[in-house]
Amino acid sequence: MMKSFEARPDLIVILDSSGSPGSRLQARFVSHTGDVIKIQTGVALGQNLLVSVAGQVDTGTGTSPVLGQYRVRWSRIVGIGKYHAELAMEAPDESDDPDQAPAAEPPAGSSPSGFEDADYYEILQLSRHADTQTIHRVFHLLAQRYHPDNPDTGDDLMFRKLVEAHGVLTHTERRAAYDVSLTASDKVRLKIFDSLASTQGVQAELRKRKAILRLLYTKRLTDPYQPSMRVRDFAEMVGCPVEHLEFSLWFLRDRKLIVRADNNQFEITASGAEAFEAEESNHSKKSHLTLPAAAQASA
Repeated sequence: MMKSFEARPDLIVILDSSGSPGSRLQARFVSHTGDVIKIQTGVALGQNLLVSVAGQVDTGTGTSPVLGQYRVRWSRIVGIGKYHAELAMEAPDESDDPDQAPAAEPPAGSSPSGFEDADYYEILQLSRHADTQTIHRVFHLLAQRYHPDNPDTGDDLMFRKLVEAHGVLTHTERRAAYDVSLTASDKVRLKIFDSLASTQGVQAELRKRKAILRLLYTKRLTDPYQPSMRVRDFAEMVGCPVEHLEFSLWFLRDRKLIVRADNNQFEITASGAEAFEAEESNHSKKSHLTLPAAAQASA
């Protein structure tokens, strides 16, 4: 027996961008053939109506996201308060070159949509240890928030990033390959020193402080139950000996931007997160982290 829509709908059908309760319908996935899907709804859908569909469905071989615009082919009643509708994916509004060669399949672990610098876990605001059910749940919430048809919080670029991140992280083999590539890219992306001599000096200190805050901010955001990191983790990521981080860690602790946890590891504080966010929001104007000014000596 099919569960009620309210208990666990597979899909959300968005009729328009008004954002009103009546503009969204809950639907059940029935079947699919290529880019055509069949769904069950509680109301009839008009023929040729253009709708947006978001959700995850079980295709029999695994769970896959359904996201995009669809055109209603037909809708017919199948029972009391039950309607079946067939929807065809709407082709993108752009000219296709018939002579253009098809795009090559992206290598495992790479970004198929060109978001090369994207961290899928950061996009979904998840721990790298998140299970598939959690990924589905968070994705469903964020997809509705950033869907282009949402008049208040819609963001087409962010929506496409969410779709890509969800597609990779819910596919066992693709996620495994991505995790391997992510670990390697972390060391390259966050490494800021190429030689021992370059780790010393005022500018080097500023860069180390910012790198430490970035690492701890990301850890707190994506893994809130285990937000701490070891000094050795900083050294490996930044490309700097542990001994050359002592001054940076002392400075950040004295300014109360980070704290040493009970496990002898470091965590970012609310003040540290605020300082990092302020720097990121003004990164185009400043070249180093703006830290709180030293307290003025009393007269």
